[in-house]
Amino acid sequence: MEDIKSLIPRDKFDMENVEKLKSLETAVLKPILPDLFEWIQDINWPIAPELAKILVSCGRDIVPELKKALASGDDCWQFACIGWIIKDLASEIVLEIVPDLQRIAYHPNSTEKYCEFDVEAKEILRAIVAI
Repeated sequence: MEDIKSLIPRDKFDMENVEKLKSLETAVLKPILPDLFEWIQDINWPIAPELAKILVSCGRDIVPELKKALASGDDCWQFACIGWIIKDLASEIVLEIVPDLQRIAYHPNSTEKYCEFDVEAKEILRAIVAI
C-alpha cells in the first residue's frame, strides 16, 4: 500500500486521492486527519465536500481537529465544520464538543455573530437536548 502521506490531496481538484481515501479505515487515516481538515477550510473547493464525508466517517477521532477549527476564528473553516461535519456526526460525538458549541452559541465573537454561527450552534445544542 502507498504511504498514507502520499494520499493527502495535492490540490483542490485531487479527486483521485480523495477516492483512494474513501476506502481506508479510520486507523489508517488518523495520522493525516490534521492535513485532511485543512482541505475543508473552504467548502467550495471541489474536494472539500467529499473530504467532509470522509472526516465524518472517522467519528470520535476528528474531535481534536474539530475543536481546533471551531476555535480558529477562520469563518470559512468554522462554516465547513458546523454545516458539513457537526450536523452529520453521531450525537455522542457532538456531546464532546458541547463546550465549544456553547461558547459560539452564547459568547460569539463578532464574526461568529455576523455569520450567524451562534444561531446554528444553538440549533445543534437544542437538537442534542431533544435526543
